[in-house]
Amino acid sequence: MKALEKLFELRRSLDTYEREMGFDKFSEVEKSVLEYVIHSKDANITAITKDQYFSKYSLSTIKRTVGVLLTESIITATQSSADKRAMILTYNK
Repeated sequence: MKALEKLFELRRSLDTYEREMGFDKFSEVEKSVLEYVIHSKDANITAITKDQYFSKYSLSTIKRTVGVLLTESIITATQSSADKRAMILTYNK
């Protein structure tokens, strides 16, 4: 029971932080992808799909989510210098 109470406290704190940052308008997958991009130095679609956390989402869901974040100008995609096929995703502060 204590673990579930703590879990709810964490969810409430996360909700507060997301609201303060203006992320509350995004879906759960959009918030997760955005947070991954902010957290990871060389974030790209392939890296996102390989992360265990995102195993519950399909490749098309991840691509669609990245597309939404790009369209909203929340993230930017830049071609990788190491692998020209990869687009590095970065957060627009």
